[in-house]
Amino acid sequence: MLFVVTTELTLSSNLFLMFLLIATVRILALLTTFINHVRMFNVVRAHSNQVLGVTVSNQQRAAILRREKKVAYHLMILIAALLIRLAPSLFIKAFQSSFIEQYRYLFPWTLSFAFINASVNPIINFWWNKELRNVMKVMVSC
Repeated sequence: MLFVVTTELTLSSNLFLMFLLIATVRILALLTTFINHVRMFNVVRAHSNQVLGVTVSNQQRAAILRREKKVAYHLMILIAALLIRLAPSLFIKAFQSSFIEQYRYLFPWTLSFAFINASVNPIINFWWNKELRNVMKVMVSC
């Protein structure tokens, strides 16, 4: 009987340590993400304050605005592609408890579909960025 109690205590303490380790890693990841975003915000704010101090002609301002619109549209396409690829796995994960048997078969496929995003992003960037295409042509032709 004493052996059973000792085993249960060891098992429960191992589970607690595992929980503690996972919680610590998650907290560190969230803290790191928060700190990085705060630092990026401060850098962007300092840069925009510098830009406000510089006088820019209307023609330069229009060129900057066109470039910023193009970048924003490109990011919107990348984010939409990511969400389209993540949606099936998130949907399956949300209804995991309702469809246990189907989940077991579908989740690996939807997860694979989500991982395809890593190979689709370079294709989108290559299609979108003419300068990147030109550099690749030069590299391949050498």
